[in-house]
Amino acid sequence: MSDQVVSYQKRGAVGWITLDDGGPNTINQAVFDGFAAALDAAEADCVDALVIAGREGFFSAGMDLKWMPTLSSEDLAEVAPNLCRLALRIFMFPRPVVAACTGHAIAGGAILLLSCDRSVGAEGDFKFGLNEVAIGLPFGGFALELAQAHLSPKANFGLLNGDLFDTETALDVGFLDQLVPADQVMARAGEIAERVAELKPFAYTATKQSLRGPAAERIQEALDSGYMSGLFALLMDQQ
Repeated sequence: MSDQVVSYQKRGAVGWITLDDGGPNTINQAVFDGFAAALDAAEADCVDALVIAGREGFFSAGMDLKWMPTLSSEDLAEVAPNLCRLALRIFMFPRPVVAACTGHAIAGGAILLLSCDRSVGAEGDFKFGLNEVAIGLPFGGFALELAQAHLSPKANFGLLNGDLFDTETALDVGFLDQLVPADQVMARAGEIAERVAELKPFAYTATKQSLRGPAAERIQEALDSGYMSGLFALLMDQQ
């Protein structure tokens, strides 16, 4: 898997999933399909750790707002559930997942970032945040579960107001675990992945289930209830 928006490669014990659309790395059906195939491949390869990386300047700028208006009402109703399924799969991936956050991570992009276990961010003038309130969507459900798993209470004002954070603030409130120069993000993420790949699989997976299982169950319940189906339709109605 190489000449695609989402590519997968195994390097030693570590699987690498890279999102690169040549632009802001927005999320659409090709991304959902690409991630599903890449995660399937990583599981089939029995990787000991996984890195999810963006392209230079962008981890992901969020949903593809040019693609969404082209969808039928039925397909639009599946966008939020599909994002939830992807986030949940990453969140509960049985081995360590490290984000190589190469730039901006906004809205759906921040959700993908918060689905990972660890994160390395690029120093620079980048923005991070879950700005749903600012664009007219209520913030809650599975996105809130992910936020509560990573972010400190200091982030609450930003979530409530739909604010975006600069890089240093993103580090302070928990979107990122560490910052390195942009040209070192991939190498540092790889170093972390190789180290955590040595953790015993049973202990890691069991501990992740203990820590995240209740949140994962609540996310699955929200998904099963159909709560999220109308969220992006609401956004499109406001355009």
